Amino acid sequence: MNYNFINKINGWIVFTIATIVYMLTIEDTASLWDCGEYITAAYKLEVGHPPGAPLFMILGRVFSFFAAPENVAFYINSLSALSSSFTILFMFWSITMLLKKLILQGKNELENHDKIGIFVAATIGSLSYTFTDSFWFSAVEGEVYAMASLFTAVIFWAILKWDEEMGELQANRLSSDVAPNRWLLLILFLLGLAIGVHLLGILVIPAIGYVIYFRVKETTTSGFFIAGILSIVILGFIQEGIIPGTISMASSFEVVFVNNLGMPFYSGSLFFFALLIAACIYGVYYSRKNKQTLLSNSLMGLVFLLIGYGSFAVIVIRSNANTPLDENDPENLVTLHSYLKREQYGSAPIMRGPDWNSKENPRAEFDDLSPYYLRRWVVVDNDANKDLKGFVNLKDATKWALSEYNNSIPENIEVEEKYYETNSSIRKNATPTYEQSHLFPRMYASTSRHIAGYKFWSGYDAEDGTETELGKDEKRLPSMSENIRYFIDYQLNWMYFRYFMWNFAGRQNDIQGHGDNMRGNWISGFNFIDESRLGSQEFAPHYTSDNKSNNKFYFIPLIFALIGLIYHYLKAPKDAFVLTLAFLFTGIAIVVYLNQKPFEPRERDYAYAGSFYFFAMWISFGVYAIIDFLKSMVKIQNANLRVGLAGTLGLAVPLILAVEGWDDHNRSGKTTARDLARNYLASCEKNGIIFTNGDNDTFPLWYIQEVEGYRTDVRVCNLSLMGTDWYTNQMKMKAYESAPLPIKFTEDQILMYGGNTDQMYFLDLSSIILGSVIKSERIKEIIKLRLENPQNLAQAQGNFTQFQQALQSIMFQVKSVSPKAKSEVEKINRKINTYLIDSQNKDFSESLFAQFMTIKYVYPLLEEELELLKSKIKRGENSDLNEKKYNQIVGLIKQMTDIYDSYEKTWNTVDLKKAMQFMYDEKGLIQMKNGGEVNIFPSSVFTLDVNKENAIKAGIINATDSCRSSITLNYDGETMITREEIMMLDIMSNFDWKRGIYFSSNRGSKLATRLLSQGCLKQIGVAYELNPSVSRNQNFRNQKQRFFNVEKMYEKLMKTYEYGQMSDANVLTDYYARRHTSHYRQDFVLLAEQLFYQGDTTRALKALDKSLAIMPPETVLDFGEITGFDPITSLDINQAQNDKYKARTSGNLHEHVQLYYMLGAADKAEKLGKKLLKNYESVFKYFENSDAIFSVIPGVISSNYDDLFAATDACFKMHMIASDPMFNPEQKNLKEISETLNYVYSIVLPKIYSGLDELELEESYSEVREVLEGQMNNMLLEYDYTVKPK
Repeated sequence: MNYNFINKINGWIVFTIATIVYMLTIEDTASLWDCGEYITAAYKLEVGHPPGAPLFMILGRVFSFFAAPENVAFYINSLSALSSSFTILFMFWSITMLLKKLILQGKNELENHDKIGIFVAATIGSLSYTFTDSFWFSAVEGEVYAMASLFTAVIFWAILKWDEEMGELQANRLSSDVAPNRWLLLILFLLGLAIGVHLLGILVIPAIGYVIYFRVKETTTSGFFIAGILSIVILGFIQEGIIPGTISMASSFEVVFVNNLGMPFYSGSLFFFALLIAACIYGVYYSRKNKQTLLSNSLMGLVFLLIGYGSFAVIVIRSNANTPLDENDPENLVTLHSYLKREQYGSAPIMRGPDWNSKENPRAEFDDLSPYYLRRWVVVDNDANKDLKGFVNLKDATKWALSEYNNSIPENIEVEEKYYETNSSIRKNATPTYEQSHLFPRMYASTSRHIAGYKFWSGYDAEDGTETELGKDEKRLPSMSENIRYFIDYQLNWMYFRYFMWNFAGRQNDIQGHGDNMRGNWISGFNFIDESRLGSQEFAPHYTSDNKSNNKFYFIPLIFALIGLIYHYLKAPKDAFVLTLAFLFTGIAIVVYLNQKPFEPRERDYAYAGSFYFFAMWISFGVYAIIDFLKSMVKIQNANLRVGLAGTLGLAVPLILAVEGWDDHNRSGKTTARDLARNYLASCEKNGIIFTNGDNDTFPLWYIQEVEGYRTDVRVCNLSLMGTDWYTNQMKMKAYESAPLPIKFTEDQILMYGGNTDQMYFLDLSSIILGSVIKSERIKEIIKLRLENPQNLAQAQGNFTQFQQALQSIMFQVKSVSPKAKSEVEKINRKINTYLIDSQNKDFSESLFAQFMTIKYVYPLLEEELELLKSKIKRGENSDLNEKKYNQIVGLIKQMTDIYDSYEKTWNTVDLKKAMQFMYDEKGLIQMKNGGEVNIFPSSVFTLDVNKENAIKAGIINATDSCRSSITLNYDGETMITREEIMMLDIMSNFDWKRGIYFSSNRGSKLATRLLSQGCLKQIGVAYELNPSVSRNQNFRNQKQRFFNVEKMYEKLMKTYEYGQMSDANVLTDYYARRHTSHYRQDFVLLAEQLFYQGDTTRALKALDKSLAIMPPETVLDFGEITGFDPITSLDINQAQNDKYKARTSGNLHEHVQLYYMLGAADKAEKLGKKLLKNYESVFKYFENSDAIFSVIPGVISSNYDDLFAATDACFKMHMIASDPMFNPEQKNLKEISETLNYVYSIVLPKIYSGLDELELEESYSEVREVLEGQMNNMLLEYDYTVKPK
């Protein structure tokens, strides 16, 4: 038997099977999350998010070069499919090498039955991995993880080839002319290439180190540990030294050469790389001349690594082309360094750091940020050796210098092009350091959401008596044991082991879980095992039992792999250790390094596919272990029979993985992301602007515009990215048919850190006067700006006398504070009176200014008195009297500030255009008394005039619409807004209603919420439009009716939008897709409700019918993710009447039922209602048949009982309408709904309560029980329902 020939043929057969599987199940278009961005970047060689994937881009471009635009996604998805198939191919060949090596330990050559056994075992192992959950998921979409797995597989295969040849060479079975070290050079080249896809490929370096060590050295304890340390050092050197390190050194050379030596741009980079190349050439020459083989090979390896790493040149080249997608603008090596380090994402502490409430060191002990350089024309003060300001264009720099120095630039001021340190003003002492830190910190994020997650997973209780230091919140720090518990329970168990078990034991459902028993857990298929952890799985809720991801493998893959692991360690412990190391470094090491926070936005199992790859190899060893067992223990002499029996048993692994996993991995026909993108863009009028928020409402839109060329007239503006200067500047450029965004802030003003638009503050006049060193003229300008509004002037004048009287009353009280205060007040009054003039005078602003300056003089006086009283009280002088006086002054200060604030709010509106001009002119920049500089708006309330003529031309409103003359944006209560909100206001002030403005979320920004509250943000489908029209219908039932443009919404939802093939049971609508289908259903419900209000029953019914037609409940699950009740997105009739009742909800098909009843379609309500009752009953059955404890196990986002609440609430809502004779005179389905509710209250709940009574509950569980009972009782009160015992 020709082993090598059959090995190759068998490998290619396995490759073919995997390819067929992946091509059959591949997604036809772009997927959600990063896929749309990656496909876009690959198709046009654009620049995606840091740290980039240039090799993936290049290969994606090659694959899609001849594809029609609508097929590009399929071709790039095919690249992932083929990458995955090749991964399986190299996995097969790696397994055969390992098994061959194992067998040859006991004999000189393979017998035919050995060869057959190897091929059977390797085939089963590689095919098993083909069908594993996480790997299959990445194989059928255009993401980098499939290709990253390929590089991991090829690199590991290559080191095994080196090991094989070295073994042959050592045994004198190979010619001395063969050079096995060529494989090491190939490995380093592949590592360099792998960096251009994803860093996961380099994690096999420690395993490679041990393969080399075991082959060339005798194993000793010290040698073993030295090999491990060296391997980790090499891994760290590549990750930190090579990847960002070479670029860091090149960028340093570049900055020094240009800024310090006055050399041309790129001279420093060229010099560095010339030096690096010369050093490598000389090093290789020297080492070969002196026969230093190790040094020679190392240097050659470094050269090959750097050659592979050279793919990142594509990032710089394409960024210089200013492609439409050019994230972070890494157009030179200086900016590429920041791009590679992913600085915008921050970092997590690994080995030492703080807890969430650790005390910070004094600001002077904070660390500095790294300098961030951009190529700019810089105005330089040579005398002070200081860069004053940077500009993109020489003209702008010169203009600024002339304006600063009265049109005559001094000799010491020079304009030169250099690298400008944009963050110089803020980078010193900018990174907090902590006086309280410890080893292995796991709980470091300080947002309230993350802290809640930390407490849940670690069991932290500030009042439990654990003795640790107090933190900055005056509560104890988490203990080390709590950090370890969080690491084990959340990071290891929930965020790794759970994924591991998905692949080798089974999966509960595809709903993202956060620690409860109902969502996203692993299962085995054995009820006695699963029920002890998760409650009844025989009576699992429908969203689990009907979920395509409800996969049960019965531990079969895991058992085979564990048998193989044990067998491998018994027979070839060194190779088993290598495999274990690769398994751990591509799994547990990532867990430690990432230090993940709670509430990841999506499941992260794809990141650990490499770990599962190495574990799955042991399945092959498990099969071969059975062959060996049948020979040595069962004594079956027929070799073919042994192989046949073991192969038959082993075949169960890939078969069960394939059969169970096919339906939830078959994405053929799925078009969710593309349809969503088309629908968002189809919502917009020509040349519109749509503001998006996250990945899934942005990346698919980029894809469909950039790749398929659909609606390129619409400008997609992502608000998360709008927080950066590079993205804001890109928005100011024309892109395809889309005009630039009308942003008037200049590039130097937009510059992050170096400009003045990172944050802008809303301060009332009294706070400005008291807290800053602002000039009087600027205060007067703000007052005059506000009084330009006639309504403001009228309000200010009308309330002025009352305001004066209130101030005089305060001043009278201030006089009584002390003799000194009395004399000072009289001086202040005389000073102020010199300014005061009659309030009707045209210079009324002077009167206002004078009165507002009063606080400037009085407040310090009162503060001085307070400090004096404090010291007296501290010394014990007349304590009671002084404390009384102290409180009196505090009260006076509050009264005074309240008077100013309440008066100012009556006249603080400013025209938005004028307010923004104030900001463009940088008049809001003021120095605070604490030393900082802030940029303040002249008001917190803005008006924007509506240009009705332009709005009609742009399609924003119809010519027949009644339209308000202006809209108001009220930011009262906000301290400040950040760049993205500032730029939105800039756009609003300049767009002049010539193009429509749309939002993907009506509450995704502060601007959106303010427009919504005024009824100026109207839903038109999946998007929301800025629309100033006012309905002529004065009979609104509530304010929510202002939030809809019903005619447009009907047109979009019913006629324009595409929904794909979700009605086809064979087309997958998975959890991430259902996040969007739930919104579709919600949109149809809201549309039908509005049509119901208009009396348009026919169209309302059509809307509900279409919702069910395109998303049948049988194929698109409706329940499973629990939320609170949202009054804006729910039916008005479902508003709670009882203040104590806070509904928990899931899905909205029950609202379809309600509307069907209200629309007189009781038959349709009954039909759908019965389906839903069956679903809800499955939830109730779960609680009835699970141990009572599962009803009170607390969760971090939702607890188990929330499902009980949501299902019961849905039944009550249906009952509320079904029991109304006006809507359901024949009482259709009323009996069934009532019986279901009676069943819950008379059977399910008593069983739960009696079960809990038998348990000795901990205090925390007892509190949860109180919540359970209280919520269920409140439901009875809310819906006025009387239970009839069943």
